[in-house]
Amino acid sequence: MTAWVFNPLQLGAAEGEGMAKDVEVPKLTLSRQLALYATLMLGNIASSFLESYRAGQVWRPNALSILFAAIVGIVLLPGAIDANKLNGQKEELVQFAMVFTYGMGWQTLLGAAISAATGTGM
Repeated sequence: MTAWVFNPLQLGAAEGEGMAKDVEVPKLTLSRQLALYATLMLGNIASSFLESYRAGQVWRPNALSILFAAIVGIVLLPGAIDANKLNGQKEELVQFAMVFTYGMGWQTLLGAAISAATGTGM
């Protein structure tokens, strides 16, 4: 078996170890980074909408929730556009869909962590 099976995230591996040596990682332009950031923020906002819909409440976004989505987007952006994930070998729509989904997942993960810490059920 390859090392990827036992260490898929290559934790503790030296830079370049386990990667092809002749592959150059493409640099993302500023406009592409901003488009991916906007997609990530849309995922954050969509997550809030779906949570309100699931609870049977009317969804009314306010400036504070948009600001919070922007801050969370900045925190999640490096992980969402990691060069290994957006290596140019995937289609554009797939890349943006992955970033959108990345933005939606944070709220569920945070809710589960709070429930586990406080001992309450979801």
